[in-house]
Amino acid sequence: MKKGRVNAKYDEAYTKANRTFPISKTILLVVILMVQIGIIVAAFRFEPKPQDIIRQYDVTVEACEDGSLDISYHFVWQAVDTSEELTWIEIGMANENYSVYPESVSDTIGKYTQSDDDGAVYLVLDLDRAYVGGEVLEFSFKVNQKDMLCKDGDGYFYEFVPGWFNSTPVERYTFRWADDGMIRSVSGGARQGGHYIWSGSFGCGGYEMMAVRYGQDSFDGCGTVSYQAFDDSEAYDSLSEDKTAMIVMAFVGAALLIIIQVWIVDSVVSYHRGRGFLTGHGYYVHAYGRSNPHYIRERDKYNAKHAGRFGGRGGGGCACACACACAGGGRAGCSQKDTFGKAT
Repeated sequence: MKKGRVNAKYDEAYTKANRTFPISKTILLVVILMVQIGIIVAAFRFEPKPQDIIRQYDVTVEACEDGSLDISYHFVWQAVDTSEELTWIEIGMANENYSVYPESVSDTIGKYTQSDDDGAVYLVLDLDRAYVGGEVLEFSFKVNQKDMLCKDGDGYFYEFVPGWFNSTPVERYTFRWADDGMIRSVSGGARQGGHYIWSGSFGCGGYEMMAVRYGQDSFDGCGTVSYQAFDDSEAYDSLSEDKTAMIVMAFVGAALLIIIQVWIVDSVVSYHRGRGFLTGHGYYVHAYGRSNPHYIRERDKYNAKHAGRFGGRGGGGCACACACACAGGGRAGCSQKDTFGKAT
């Protein structure tokens, strides 16, 4: 009787008769699947919000006789973020050789300082007061910008990119270059009245190049600088990057949950193959719908240990056959706010 009970505990009929459907694990599988779908959908629907929106961005450029540029800036800037006050703004400048016309600074600017942060040149504007979400700020100033004039075999030229904003969209921009009668060509700008005009809107990190060419004798005697092509590596859409990061994190989280799902699916597969999902000797009887080799090894060791006690030999023979099948085929699954970029 003892021998029969020991052997019956591990035969297929006994297991099939005592198997139970893994209801709780199936429910957990559905819940995890819903969570995975939820976090992925939420990530794709996630839309980062900017702290501010530039309603209007106006730049007017006039070439001076000495080759420098007089550049006027005008902004209509709206604070959006209600959790943090807007008290200062940085505007990217072309290079460090510029000066501000003090009389041009609007009353909404309390003070201004020039900053050079590891090659990124800014004009830092401290506002007259703190602005909170929903409030609109209007400010303006004018600078004289040197070291912008270049020359090649066709004459003199400028390439100027007004400062851009990596985390702030621009609803409307209008860039103007004064037509003094000496301009030979421009890139992209349309002539209206006494100016060439570039206009449109920018997403975060958007920019516009104002490329203007003059004749051979337009700036005789003026100093020039070596031409360096514009490098836009510092211009990027930070809000888009935030969304991408959120999507990546969602997929990583979903992938980690797959580990749990595999374990649960294994329960259901084992059940439907008539083998149940029981445990013995510290191991599941079946893994991935097949006999678990770890369980088989412990079972055979147990049977071998007790075979002599009850005069049986079947355990030893079965141990050899199962061990060889696993080793030969392996089919049992033995391997389980930087908001602002510099202008150039």
